[in-house]
Amino acid sequence: MAYRPHIHLAVTAHREAGFTLVELMIALFISGLVMAALVTIYTAQTRAYSKHDDVADIQQNLRGALAILPREVRLAGCDPEETGGPGILIAERNRLQFTLDVRGNAVNPTSADGDTDDTDENIGYTLTARNNTTNNTVPADSDNNGIIDSGGADWNWGNNITPSLGRQTGGAGGFQPLANNVEAIEFNYILADGSTTLVPSSSDLNDIRSVQVSLLARTSNPSQDFVHTASYTTASGAVWTPPQDNFRRRLVLTTIHCRNLGY
Repeated sequence: MAYRPHIHLAVTAHREAGFTLVELMIALFISGLVMAALVTIYTAQTRAYSKHDDVADIQQNLRGALAILPREVRLAGCDPEETGGPGILIAERNRLQFTLDVRGNAVNPTSADGDTDDTDENIGYTLTARNNTTNNTVPADSDNNGIIDSGGADWNWGNNITPSLGRQTGGAGGFQPLANNVEAIEFNYILADGSTTLVPSSSDLNDIRSVQVSLLARTSNPSQDFVHTASYTTASGAVWTPPQDNFRRRLVLTTIHCRNLGY
């Protein structure tokens, strides 16, 4: 009888590894916290960048005005030849116009020639506005209160327009935008006796010694997640209260001493 060996087969049981439902819930919860933190950080950074960009936009608009306006107002009445008779022509709350003798000399064109009828010798500043739909110039300050409007006497702060600080040099071109998005302006005049006035009389024009300028500028575009609620006090003490819109704003005040007036 043949011998038959016994064959033992070893069967090994394999457990399949995996995650339990509780482990999946914990992982999803932690992932949600991480995503929420990332979204919060991203949103905060985006808002901070947007605000910084808005502030830079305002500063850029004001930089052009503050680089030119104070220098020219400081020279108002400049008369090296003492024959041109320059001085302040118009002094109002929302408009300043003056002459100076700084050009036209036959030998040196950038020197005085005794008159004020050359380019850049009759200079004025006021508010201007452009209609964003028609791209035409529209009335900027119908009620002469220094606040931009859209042509109506009671329609302050404008609507669908781009406000600007306008500058003119006596030519046929009229007022040209010097700094965009300037929506309010005030000229406050300091007289020789130290008193101040927003509307000097004709007899006070020769007594003006300094000009306090208040400029309120806004951003080019409205900002998301921002509502404007601030008010602003001008050099004269007037209070400007823009509407509760989405534009950021900044007020700049500067006092300009007119070196050539009263001498």
